[in-house]
Amino acid sequence: MIKAVLFDLDDTLTDRIASLSKYAALFHHEFADLLGAVTVREIASTLVVLDDHGYRPRDEVYAGIVEQLAWAYPPKISAIRDHWHTWFPQATVARNGLHETLAALTAVGLRLGIVTNGSVLIQSEKIAQLEIGHYFATVVISEAVHCKKPAPRIFQYALEEIGCLAEETFFVGDHPINDILGSVEVGLIPVWLEGINVWPSPHVIPDRRIRALPEVLKFIYPQR
Repeated sequence: MIKAVLFDLDDTLTDRIASLSKYAALFHHEFADLLGAVTVREIASTLVVLDDHGYRPRDEVYAGIVEQLAWAYPPKISAIRDHWHTWFPQATVARNGLHETLAALTAVGLRLGIVTNGSVLIQSEKIAQLEIGHYFATVVISEAVHCKKPAPRIFQYALEEIGCLAEETFFVGDHPINDILGSVEVGLIPVWLEGINVWPSPHVIPDRRIRALPEVLKFIYPQR
């Protein structure tokens, strides 16, 4: 019987591409005097490529923004870094059906949690922006526990926090290695959010797959 559901944050509970597009408008407003004729759409497309779903080192992203946009007067990389840290979390956009899914899972008595890589400050700000913190019994952020997905310890820590066994807990995530294979290593039941990252061969694709967040409910309701 399933008693809990753990989630990845970025690109699972959030829509990262939509978030980058929203942030591009804030970026354009801040740096308009330096950008010249560069449009919001051009900024957004550059950010999506540079960001690589959040997996490219941030310093490379900031440097790439300075190098690849057609600036009239390029700013310092530190100015880009400061703007990102301040405004990108506030541009966080929810994955479609986020609140409805979390509310439905909570309504059937499941314990919910988040396991995410990243800094405590930025990831906490994203959760606050989404207004979803009240749904979760635990939020485990890699910086706080000094280990990152796919390391088994970060998943084990979350299980200890929610007080459930791995075999009675789903893990929902988009990244094949960090989320799915990592969670399988500790015995969690994986639910892969497809369409964001390519599944790596020769690993076996999990049986439970979804294309939209609310589809996770189809794996829960038969348990009732």
